[in-house]
Amino acid sequence: MHQQLANSTFRIVTGNSSGSGFSYINDRLVITNHHVIEPHLQNGAPIYAITEDNVPLPTQLIAYSDKTEYDFAILELKAPLPSGRNVLQPAASPVTSRGERIIFSGFPHAIPHLLVHEAVISSPYEQHAFYIDGSINGGNSGGPIISAATGEVLGIVTQRRFMGGDSLQNLSPQLEQLTRHCAAVATRGSVAINGINFGDFATMLAQGLGAISRVIEANANSGIGIGFHIRFVNAELSRLGLS
Repeated sequence: MHQQLANSTFRIVTGNSSGSGFSYINDRLVITNHHVIEPHLQNGAPIYAITEDNVPLPTQLIAYSDKTEYDFAILELKAPLPSGRNVLQPAASPVTSRGERIIFSGFPHAIPHLLVHEAVISSPYEQHAFYIDGSINGGNSGGPIISAATGEVLGIVTQRRFMGGDSLQNLSPQLEQLTRHCAAVATRGSVAINGINFGDFATMLAQGLGAISRVIEANANSGIGIGFHIRFVNAELSRLGLS
């Protein structure tokens, strides 16, 4: 079942965004998160579904939900699905329960290596999602969550939780403002005191803090992930006549 899941999973790449996705219902449809394909919505960047053995398949976006709501995107392959690939199917029942064993897959940290993990559902999370005790990282977004008992799709890996995430996000605008200020000052000359160029010093400080923030955010992992229920994708596919 682990290998079948791997054979269903893609790395989704568009612009500077990279996440995960999976074949679903039939050999033309691929599911991922809305937030993974945002560059396409912003500037029309092409979306590719890339297999584990690095075969890029062009796709087109046919439907999506708002990322603040159910955060899914439905893609259609423009090229035939390669042989040996697997297509996941929906769960017979949309109900998930605490303690249910699950398997999920994806490309964490945007590395070109497909990882498959086991976990359990830890708790419901509002009406649209559930907590899992899984090692969720950036790049896992859009990957499938299946029942370990049946192999059927229960949800989509969508978020991760770690302490201090809001603080790092709040720091980003300040670092960008400091970087812009330093660039503007550099065009007007430099200020040096006791041999220290404070324009260069401020620029290095901003770059250093930015690098530290990115490293912390990329590697922070509390082992708490959030999966969004697949039933909202199913409802949209039914509306489109594709289920």
